[in-house]
Amino acid sequence: MLAKNKIKSFFRQSFLLICILFTCFQSIANENTMKYLINDITKMYMSSMVFIFINQPLINQKGGDKGDLFGERFMQNIKQTYLAKYDEQFPAEDHLVKRALVQAMVEVMNDNQALIYDDEIGFKGIIPATFAFQLSAKLATKGVGLKIKFTRTAGSIRNKLNKPDKWESSIMLKIIKKPQIYYDENAQLNGKPAIRQFTPLPMAPYCLACHGSPKNNPLNKNRKKSDWTNIDITGFEMENWTMADFGGGISISIEKSVFQ
Repeated sequence: MLAKNKIKSFFRQSFLLICILFTCFQSIANENTMKYLINDITKMYMSSMVFIFINQPLINQKGGDKGDLFGERFMQNIKQTYLAKYDEQFPAEDHLVKRALVQAMVEVMNDNQALIYDDEIGFKGIIPATFAFQLSAKLATKGVGLKIKFTRTAGSIRNKLNKPDKWESSIMLKIIKKPQIYYDENAQLNGKPAIRQFTPLPMAPYCLACHGSPKNNPLNKNRKKSDWTNIDITGFEMENWTMADFGGGISISIEKSVFQ
């Protein structure tokens, strides 16, 4: 009888240990899945951001073929940009959040088609920050729990719609002197459990065209220095930032419910 009790106890403890290990492995697998997804989403958006930055002349030009900005051609260009930037293929659309993001990217550009083809308007305002805002608005209608924001510290943000929230502000305080990707698997979004990631962006030469000094302003090209303006093409006063300044970053948030 004693031997039987020991055997039962052994199997009971073994079963409990297996359950604990399975739960741990499942938890690790879920966390890895969340990290991979938010990394893919970040890089997918950043590729679209680079493409839109590079193609400001095409967006704002009068006339001509602008088909590269719409539909399947637009996505093919983003995929090529992704490959050039990360030296890897564009992520498979194997999750509803990725599919929703791709669909929203195309829809946002299609929504702006009339504006982009309007020759009466010189500067169309389709820049990464506004693109990110429109993407999040579009994604909100799809109910996939994904939010994308191109933001910077509260005192230096131009568009108040992109003003950082408390989480973003606290993260920027941590990384502003030592830029690094910050991942938080225990965050909140709209009062719901979420994963969040903030990816800092280094200043690039094309950023200075709007945020630098008058000498960087394309509007001052071929003008005498005495006639230079410190108002950039978007109508804002230039901030005199340099390549050494903090460039802000991309904030991605995904509600955990999408993993259930």
